[in-house]
Amino acid sequence: EIEKCINADIPEKKCRDEIITEQPQHVVFLDGYWIDQTEVTQEMFVKFMNDRKSPYVEVEGKTHWIINAYPGIYHDHHIIYENNEYYVENGYEDFPVVGISWYGAREYCKWAGRRLPTEAEWEKAARGVHGAIYPWGDTPPNKQLANYDSYDYTLLPVRSLPLGKSPYGLYNMAGNAHEWVADWYSREYFSSD
Repeated sequence: EIEKCINADIPEKKCRDEIITEQPQHVVFLDGYWIDQTEVTQEMFVKFMNDRKSPYVEVEGKTHWIINAYPGIYHDHHIIYENNEYYVENGYEDFPVVGISWYGAREYCKWAGRRLPTEAEWEKAARGVHGAIYPWGDTPPNKQLANYDSYDYTLLPVRSLPLGKSPYGLYNMAGNAHEWVADWYSREYFSSD
C-alpha cells in the first residue's frame, strides 16, 4: 500500500502516517443505514442556522460554537451574518459548508432528522464492500477524481467530480472538505489489549 501511495506523488511521510492510522484492517458488520449523497451545502446549513438563531449549542453545561464566526481563519465558508440573518454569498450555495464544529454538525443532523455516521459507516460508504483504497477504486488520485492537496483550500461544488464517486454513488468522499463522524478517533480503539 505504501508504494501505491508514494507513486501517487504523495510525500512518503504523509503516506506512512495515513497508512499507520488505517491499520489494522478488520471486519465490521453494520446494520442498514442512510447516508447523504453529498456534503452538506452552505445553502442547506444556512436554513438550519436561521431556524436556530444562535451560533452556539449548550452541551452538558458547556457552550460550544456551531460555525466558525471568523471566515478566512481556516476555511472561508462564504456564510454571512447580517441584520440577524444568515445568508450565503452569491455563487456559493452549492459548495460544502466548512468551519463547522463537531457539535454544529451533530446539531445540524438532529435538525435535519438525520445523524452523523459512525466511522465504520462512513468508511463503507466511501470504499464499498471490497475495501478499495479510494472511493473510485485503487487508481491513485488525480484532479478528475478528487479535490485534494489544495493549499489554498479551494473547494468545489458538492456534485463535482462524478468520476470520483464511491461505489454507492456518493460524491467527494476523498477530498474537497473534511467530514465529521459520530465517534472519536483513537489509535488504540481496535487494539486487542
